[in-house]
Amino acid sequence: MEGLAFVFIGAALFSHSWHFLGLYPDGRTMGTYVGALGLATLIALPLTPMLLVGGDPDAFPLAEVTVMKMLIILWAGYAVGVGAQGLWDFDERAIGFYSAIVTAGSAVAFFYFAGTLANAYGDDVAIGMSAATLVLSLVGGMIFFYHAVPFIVLRLVAGWFTLVGSIAVAGIGFAIMTRLIEIN
Repeated sequence: MEGLAFVFIGAALFSHSWHFLGLYPDGRTMGTYVGALGLATLIALPLTPMLLVGGDPDAFPLAEVTVMKMLIILWAGYAVGVGAQGLWDFDERAIGFYSAIVTAGSAVAFFYFAGTLANAYGDDVAIGMSAATLVLSLVGGMIFFYHAVPFIVLRLVAGWFTLVGSIAVAGIGFAIMTRLIEIN
């Protein structure tokens, strides 16, 4: 669940970053990709958590899984909203204000994972989950400052930050899916 969600969220942010950088001049291209990846992110919701459970459905940690599912729903909603904005040419400031909510949710997940996972699952799980949520909260904050408070000079900074952050999040997702990061 976590790995697949991080890969889809990273892919959606990767597509969105190219629009920031001016390589998708038509918003419909970006809207199609990001909206489809946002809907695909919801596939991860009913799956059994790979990292937090370790393949044992009887050891279902309700609090950790609830925080992860909240994070998935927030970012899937963000991606679908960005997709709708790109397809139908809505106002971009709404994306900026919604990214403040996504940033706050990602920061809550970061503090929760950093504070609780090391004792229960070990350092590699805590670092992997905390790093992904930290990068997501930083990317969301950068998008907030670019869109909600229209600092035009932040367009390229937000684009490159989103591009590099999306690669980091997708990389952590692939590491979880290939079991490079797992419970000891």
